[in-house]
Order: sequence, then C-alpha cells, then structure tokens
Amino acid sequence: MIKIRFFSYRMKARIESYIRAQQNPSLFPYITFIYVGFYYQNFLTFFQPTTDFEFRVSLQPNARLPLYDVRDTGPVVVQCFEHPDRWGRWNIIPIVAERLTMNEICETIRRVTGNEKVRYVSLTYDQCIGQTKETIDNMRWYNEYGDVEERQAEKTKDVYNKMKTLEEWIQETRWLMNEQN
Repeated sequence: MIKIRFFSYRMKARIESYIRAQQNPSLFPYITFIYVGFYYQNFLTFFQPTTDFEFRVSLQPNARLPLYDVRDTGPVVVQCFEHPDRWGRWNIIPIVAERLTMNEICETIRRVTGNEKVRYVSLTYDQCIGQTKETIDNMRWYNEYGDVEERQAEKTKDVYNKMKTLEEWIQETRWLMNEQN
C-alpha cells in the first residue's frame, strides 16, 4: 500500500493522464474524476484574516476561488458510487458550491457578521512571507488558470443539490461573528 499525504495539482494531473491512457476497460470499468474546490475550512487555518481583519493574499482581484464546505465531499462521492452508470463513465465531477473573488468573499463576511473592517489586500508572490510554497503555487494556479470552468457549481448541484454556501457556512460555524467590530 502506498501512503500519499498530499497530491499537488501536477501529480493529480499525472495520475488522471495515466488512467485516461489505459485502453483496458475491464481495468477501470467505472471512472469518476473528482475535482475538489477550496474548502471554507481553509479560512480557519492557513487562509485566516489578520487581526485587523485583512485577507492578505496573492490572488488577483478577478481570480475566483471554487469554494465549498469540506463536509459536502462525502455526499457528492456517495452519489458517484451509488450511480456509477450516471457519474462513473469517465466523468469529471467538480465539488464547488460557489465561485467567488476575494472581494465577494469579504462582502459576504461583512454582510453576515456585520464586521465592516473585513477587507482584501492583494499581495505579490514576493510579499507572501511565511506562506508555504504549496500555498503560493495554489494561488498562482487560480491567478493563471482559474478554476477550470465557470459551470462547476452547476455541475456539482446536478450530483448533489444541497451544497452549503459561504453565507450558510459562516452562519452555521459562527466564524468571525463574535469578533470585535
């Protein structure tokens, strides 16, 4: 058994290319490629605002993050297992509730929490002191390539129509709701 802790985008692409190159249908009778988005839970760990409620990240203003609640992963995957004839024919299933820019994310946070101090500050890659290479590479991906396609959230809802929005997630977790304004 191979234990893999983290796949980079490059490694995921290599694995997908390998599987797609196989010409033996009995080897892979049902294939579903799951493209996961950016978890809301990342806002609780490495993607937190500063103590002044600033998101200081290397995302361009027009870059859209494909966001979703990580707890919605299981229900989407279950649908793929339960309906292999529908979702397992070499389908790409994105897991995305909504695609938002950092300004839209901040606006949602301000509206739900009432904290008018929340804002976004775009940084260059060189200004991202303390961020891991992996985080910077992810931001570079969203800046340069985007999140693959605009219809991701619609496609996800075809598979599982109860995806939680950022607003719902903030209300449920009460994230930043008790912070000083």
